[in-house]
Amino acid sequence: MSKYNETIYALSSPSGKSAIAIIRVSGNNILKIIKIFFPTKKKIIPNKTNLFLLKYKKKPIDQIVLIYFKKPQSYTGQEMLEINCHGSPAVIKKISLILEGLGARQAEPGEFTKRALLNNKIDLVKTESIADLINSETERQRSLAVKNLTGELTSFTKNINEKLRLVLANTEAIIDFSDEDLPKNILRSIKEQNKNIIKQIKNELVKSELSKPIREGFNVSIIGRPNTGKSSFVNYISKKNVSIVTNLPGTTTDAITSALEIDGYKFTFIDTAGIRRHKNKIEELGIKKTNEVILSSDLNLIFLEKNELKKYKYIQNKIFVRSKADKKRKKTKEKEVFNISSVSGFGVHLLLKKIKDNLLKNNKNEPILSRERHIFIMKKVLKTLGSIDFSENLDIIAYKYRFALNQSLEINQKFDIEDILGIIFKDFCIGK
Repeated sequence: MSKYNETIYALSSPSGKSAIAIIRVSGNNILKIIKIFFPTKKKIIPNKTNLFLLKYKKKPIDQIVLIYFKKPQSYTGQEMLEINCHGSPAVIKKISLILEGLGARQAEPGEFTKRALLNNKIDLVKTESIADLINSETERQRSLAVKNLTGELTSFTKNINEKLRLVLANTEAIIDFSDEDLPKNILRSIKEQNKNIIKQIKNELVKSELSKPIREGFNVSIIGRPNTGKSSFVNYISKKNVSIVTNLPGTTTDAITSALEIDGYKFTFIDTAGIRRHKNKIEELGIKKTNEVILSSDLNLIFLEKNELKKYKYIQNKIFVRSKADKKRKKTKEKEVFNISSVSGFGVHLLLKKIKDNLLKNNKNEPILSRERHIFIMKKVLKTLGSIDFSENLDIIAYKYRFALNQSLEINQKFDIEDILGIIFKDFCIGK
């Protein structure tokens, strides 16, 4: 029997004590499990909630709500059960042990969704979108995942594929029926269609530059001399003490991170050691780490002590900040410097808006191509289409169109189950 026909089970709700827990079961032995679990004359109606006192070997286990999904009208395309029990660790453990005794095994991460893919309930793009939705932390990540879960990427690729099939068919028509009456200017039409497909893919690839920031967020380093308010700023925007704040210089010796959502985007602020001459090995390592963070960050917030703007000319992508505005009678009026207070909150909102605007100034449209795999495939298609020379042999042109079509089809193609799909499902949780 195939591994993917075995009966599997998993806790699909978070582990620990809760009001309700959901245990999913899928596979060939569902009807057997129902018969042993529920030896009752009451008929279990598919897709309806069924309230039962769950018993095993005449001993009561828990009062549950059972939902039976008859194949193929289920998430996996197989016979499925969802057992809604009380969220007691003891109840969950007892039901799990009984299921194992009846031949079920614990599901691997993402195995329910993998079976849905193998049984053609969902396509590969939707599979990836489910993983992205589960792992979404911000509003834009959720929005992007739902966009592709509802089929926008699939629609885009289908549209590209249909256009590629059309130009391929037209090219082959010229080859096969060169002696017959064909529409005039058919080759000119193929050239025009080729340009349009290239333009359409290029537009999506430009928008795809935003997909990585949406998925991974932006890194913003906080640098400057010691005691310039860096750690206080991180604590203020985090609404908790993530960094140690004292009057002693060199308190922060390592990079401390704090994630913040701004208008649906994830921003990770990195509090670093103060930039100065080190007094010991620990401070030396902290300052070295700061220099590494500067190079890898999307934006650098430089906290100033006095008028040392020129000292930071070598740093790219920067915003100057002067903190402790609540302690100063006169605020500096340098246009390029933001005055803030991490005590009163003065200027912090404007600074966060400036950070967001700087990093998102060229990114207004949400992408369809959201994963590196999608982007890589469409770049290959674009390269193939761009290599077509209409002065060359028509057989070669037809070959290139066929090759481009096969490349585009890879986005929703089922590859080797164990090797390639293993990479896709590594981010899934058990029970999905």
